[in-house]
Amino acid sequence: MRSWALVAGFGLLALGAGVALAQQSPSDLSAERRGLMRQQVQAVRAIAPVVQGGGDPRTVQPQAEAVLATARRKLTMFPPGSDRDDDRARPEIWTDRATFDRDGQALVDGATALVAASAAGDRAAFAAAFQAATNACNACHDRFRLPQRP
Repeated sequence: MRSWALVAGFGLLALGAGVALAQQSPSDLSAERRGLMRQQVQAVRAIAPVVQGGGDPRTVQPQAEAVLATARRKLTMFPPGSDRDDDRARPEIWTDRATFDRDGQALVDGATALVAASAAGDRAAFAAAFQAATNACNACHDRFRLPQRP
């Protein structure tokens, strides 16, 4: 009985988050998306020297967890109607949603492996997971991000 109550509670929480997200203005969503991207870049910049230098992945576990958290959050940040002219998001995010979601899930999967390898202190797995996560970032950006404006 208690497990059903827990499931129902999480369902209501998710529904409430979805309603709150739907109520955000496109400019608020755009600003939040940019903020999430900046957080991810900061985390990746902290992780990269550990990967390149063969350091202990446990030292950057909080940053690996930040990559995972922001990757999960970004999957929810592009609802229909949230495109903006001042945003770098390509319209294909909304017209080719299956590919966008697949690329986003690849980042979540890579970041999940990154967190696990970090916690285990497994340098080889950490480097492989970092490569998978950055490949997913690059694939998504290549397909779904407009170039920087001058």
